[in-house]
Amino acid sequence: MKKMTVCLVSPFSPPIGGMAVQAEKLCYILKTAGFEVVPVRTNSCFPDSFKWAVNLPFLRTVFNMAFFLINLNNALKKCDVVYFLTGFFNFFFWITLPAILLIKLSGKKIVLNARGGGAEAFFIRWKYLVRPFVKMSDIIVTPSGFLKAVFEKYLDVNPVIVPNIADFEQFNFIERRVFKPHLIVSRGLEEIYNVACVINAFKLVHDVFSDSRLIIAGDGSQRLMLEDLVNSLNLKEAVYFKGFVAHHNIQKLYDESDIFVNASNVDNFPGSLLEAFASGLPVVSTNAGGIPFMVEHEKTGLLVKKGDYQDLAKQVLRLLDDQALAYEIAQNAGKECLKYSSDSVKKRLVLILKQL
Repeated sequence: MKKMTVCLVSPFSPPIGGMAVQAEKLCYILKTAGFEVVPVRTNSCFPDSFKWAVNLPFLRTVFNMAFFLINLNNALKKCDVVYFLTGFFNFFFWITLPAILLIKLSGKKIVLNARGGGAEAFFIRWKYLVRPFVKMSDIIVTPSGFLKAVFEKYLDVNPVIVPNIADFEQFNFIERRVFKPHLIVSRGLEEIYNVACVINAFKLVHDVFSDSRLIIAGDGSQRLMLEDLVNSLNLKEAVYFKGFVAHHNIQKLYDESDIFVNASNVDNFPGSLLEAFASGLPVVSTNAGGIPFMVEHEKTGLLVKKGDYQDLAKQVLRLLDDQALAYEIAQNAGKECLKYSSDSVKKRLVLILKQL
């Protein structure tokens, strides 16, 4: 029998990002499941003759959309079904909406995999415009119960949950018996991830444990501001900005750490928390968006309110003071990861695609 060909639409690296990482993993598991895969980048590579537009925001967006739709149209001639990873706000209007129209005009089936912690704010503002286009999709997929509930509430649709993939071939679970005050955060240095909250919490931890350290893996528009904050708190010798870290190199930093800290204000289903689970790191995180759907307080992690750096520090100190609790949480999180294995996700994807 002819193999089913799937057009996988997503941002792809470079640059690295959550959707790009998941898209690469999806490519791999779809191929191992027997599908042909035709990837299409939503973050188009500009031809040399158009490189001049890369630094011009509006023109860059227009040309990116044009190149993307041309590439998508060519891919639609080869594929049976489209699996589309989408976000919200500008991404939806400039990329997803015109792509849905093109896909439906071509007569192809579409699975819309919706991602991002900003979905609720987006739907509150734009639901009446967005709803008819979303409902053109044959199947809607979300990675979390949080996002599924948002779709049901605002768009009156019932998505299927297909969780993010934890790459156990890359991330090795280390069974730690002693947890040192060695912290790590691996998020983009942008406002929504509130790494400043992590730094302020770390200051309180460092006041108790003078040998503590914090690794910050990631880059972004807030880098200089965060470096100034570290200097103002006299933490320069204890905080290490690693900048952009290639996904295949992040394991080394997890191996050098003992506790993963996250303080995002907006989130859906952060893959970095799964990476921490799979690496044997207990997680202390804010309860933003979909995080409580993947982290059960005092079982697979410790949760605090958004922006509460004092409680964030308190929960880190709790793990350091109660090593048995830290060990139990890390073990439970490692077991929780099994539902996010590539084999588990592959089974769900195959069932969905074969429905079409």
